[in-house]
Amino acid sequence: MEIKDTLIIAKEFSKTPGARYLKDGSKYSGETFLKDFLKPRFEKAVAGNYILKIVLDGAMGYPSSFVSGSFGKLSIEKTSSIVLKHIIFESDDN
Repeated sequence: MEIKDTLIIAKEFSKTPGARYLKDGSKYSGETFLKDFLKPRFEKAVAGNYILKIVLDGAMGYPSSFVSGSFGKLSIEKTSSIVLKHIIFESDDN
């Protein structure tokens, strides 16, 4: 499979990802990222049988609650094997 889409979190979503849920006070929550950015792009990748590249560079960091509330929930909902088949991560920053 080839990479046909790239999601750059810091440019398309936020340089300061926040908490797990929107109700926790951050408009840049994992819940919002999952619903508005990650899941729609992921579902297109599955339907089109291609890979979605997620670029992690440029953000101040990723709270574990954000990662769990977005990528973790996607993995639970769609299964880890399908997520790992259609998503790759890229980061050149330490």
